[in-house]
Amino acid sequence: MNLSELPNVSIDHRADLLAAILAMPATQLLGLEVRGFDPGGVSRIELPVRAELSFDGLVVQGGLVGVLADYAGVSAAACTLPVGWIAATTGFEVHNVAPAAGERLVAIGRAKHVGRSMGISHAEVYAVQGATATLVCVATTTCRPFELPRST
Repeated sequence: MNLSELPNVSIDHRADLLAAILAMPATQLLGLEVRGFDPGGVSRIELPVRAELSFDGLVVQGGLVGVLADYAGVSAAACTLPVGWIAATTGFEVHNVAPAAGERLVAIGRAKHVGRSMGISHAEVYAVQGATATLVCVATTTCRPFELPRST
């Protein structure tokens, strides 16, 4: 797949969700880069490939690929919610289908159903080398939407 075929997102949609994700210590530890969201329930989150995230210096360890898919799926559901609402993972199922080797990994999340008590999304993770994106993981995520406490 050509990288240009991946969906477009906006960094301007849901600035509060972006801030919440970027504030997470795990986001910072992994070096995740949030590229944005679409109001229709699409997210794009990237992970630059680094040797310390791999099991051999080249291929990202499968569990970390799953974490990236989780971020993308849950944030896709969350970006459909009103401002001030986010979501917490309640479960995810990951299928790694190819080695996750490349310059970076790009995860695309797509919300399938978002209600008051549960959201379900699909996520795909691609390994990117140059302009070529190779599917390496498919996942399903579930989450619980909730409103963030308002500061007084």
